Amino acid sequence: MKRKEKMRRPVISFFCLSIIFFLGTKGLKTAEVYLDVSRSSAEKISVVLTPFSGDQDGKIREILFSDLQRSGLFSPFLSESTESPGAELSIRANCSLKSGLFYLEARVYNITGNRYLFGKRYQGEYFQIRTIIHIFTNDIVERITGEEGIALTRIAFISDESGSKEVYLADYDGQNKKKITSDKVIVTSPNWSADGKSLIYLSYLNYRTELFLHNLKNNERRSLSSYPGLNAFANVSKRGEIALTLSKDGDPEIYLMDGNGFNLRRLTDHQGVDASPSWSPDGESLAFVSDRGGSPQIYILQKSTKKARRVTYQGSYNTSPAWSPRGNLIAYSSGLEGKFEIALLNLGDGKVEILTSGQGNKEDPSWAPNGRQIVFSKRVGYKSNLHILDIYTKESYPLIEGKGNYTSPAWSPK
Repeated sequence: MKRKEKMRRPVISFFCLSIIFFLGTKGLKTAEVYLDVSRSSAEKISVVLTPFSGDQDGKIREILFSDLQRSGLFSPFLSESTESPGAELSIRANCSLKSGLFYLEARVYNITGNRYLFGKRYQGEYFQIRTIIHIFTNDIVERITGEEGIALTRIAFISDESGSKEVYLADYDGQNKKKITSDKVIVTSPNWSADGKSLIYLSYLNYRTELFLHNLKNNERRSLSSYPGLNAFANVSKRGEIALTLSKDGDPEIYLMDGNGFNLRRLTDHQGVDASPSWSPDGESLAFVSDRGGSPQIYILQKSTKKARRVTYQGSYNTSPAWSPRGNLIAYSSGLEGKFEIALLNLGDGKVEILTSGQGNKEDPSWAPNGRQIVFSKRVGYKSNLHILDIYTKESYPLIEGKGNYTSPAWSPK
């Protein structure tokens, strides 16, 4: 039965920012040739940030510094001079606060080419400062690489810091953490709708496994799947189709439904457990976990033919597949030498790269929409935190750390 339920918490507010005008003559769609074939994906562009006029305590520059670092594309450093040796780009900005509004005028220069690249003016309310800097960061990324930045994305995850496992949201840098559910039961496995406006998650609210679709704008939710048995691991394609795991007919199998929870059809029919589907970017295939061969391994299923093939052979226990937005890689959690590490399968040549090492179990990888970063959970002893990993530079850093446990991350599509 489908039903709507009004959650008992304030409606999430969405605000609007103004980009006043371009200061440069070139549009952002024309990318600078910095990341060409001569520069590897692991090489970073050196950027000098001089003091920003009007940024008295340096906090504005600190936010931009952090954003550029997190992009994985830039190596920023602070300097009083724009003539810093080795720097390729220079960023200069003026900040001001008038009548409660924050104004930012920013310019980017190519030092090595001795030329002005672009500039823009932004304005918004004072509490939107972080968002304004995130927008500027995305503009820099797009101008330099031709691709969209990730500074305005969000990450959903599960935390028990309130005493029960609930869904939380945070910005891509771990800021602005907020609690989404208050079910006071086990809630797990959040995932995003194709448009990034809703979340699907499993809740035991009604004393059974049930999948809910939660609208983040009006804070309303409705039951999406409540069949007898297991209802879990929902994953949404770019077209809005939902793959999920149901056990209503016996063993857990992969099923497909439309975005409204209707037109259910079964995709797998095999003895054992088939679970954790993850869509390919084109929506034609699914990676999933099956123990049909004796141990959990990753398989790929063609939606049109329902034929599946095994793709992992290294590691005795492979779970949680996440298909890269770029299409050529699948990240997953692999059991190796008594613990779990994040592994990367190249679908072109079949090679596997182990991305993580050290103490603790690393699980539940989820891709950033740029296909460069992965968020995952890391459990050491009885404590789980979230970490971000750049697959090219191999740099890893904590995203969320606090008094609770943080697991099951899901990166928003935009």
